[in-house]
Amino acid sequence: MNISKVTNAQRVGSIVLSSSHDKKLSIVVDENLSRQDFTDNTGRVYFITVNGEIKKIGGSQSKGGIKATISAYLGGFAKGMSPRSYCGWNYMRQQIEQGNEVEFWFILAPTITATVPSMSGYREQEIPLDYHAIESACVSEYLEQEEDYPFLNIQESGRKWRDTGLLEGYPGIIEA
Repeated sequence: MNISKVTNAQRVGSIVLSSSHDKKLSIVVDENLSRQDFTDNTGRVYFITVNGEIKKIGGSQSKGGIKATISAYLGGFAKGMSPRSYCGWNYMRQQIEQGNEVEFWFILAPTITATVPSMSGYREQEIPLDYHAIESACVSEYLEQEEDYPFLNIQESGRKWRDTGLLEGYPGIIEA
């Protein structure tokens, strides 16, 4: 599925080979993305695309915003990184080396008014929508339209990272 079908996603930027490190990747942030949105701690659903085709739908609420979420992928080769980060890094690197365009897109979780329990009753409060609901809706819609999961959505598809062939060179320990 092409990212153009995701009508409410915002482009974060392009992933490129780093000019300062032989393994690291870098992001060229889209000039239309505000610094506020780039570092917003609100939950988010992100899309990794290759030549516009969605290869990963993920979600995060990590401190530091989409910038921090992407950082795990940019340095995914480092010892101590998860198999997901390593394989994501390896896949993006391979795609870039083949001349393909790799991009990140995202949807920030909207804020909603909710009745929140307090010590003495309930209060109306603005809270961000849990990103899991957005991620689940996006993955479900993708699956309905494509009849398969994005290539890097390993957990949802029931596959293992070793099935992708992207773990070659992984510095961590993987159970057989």
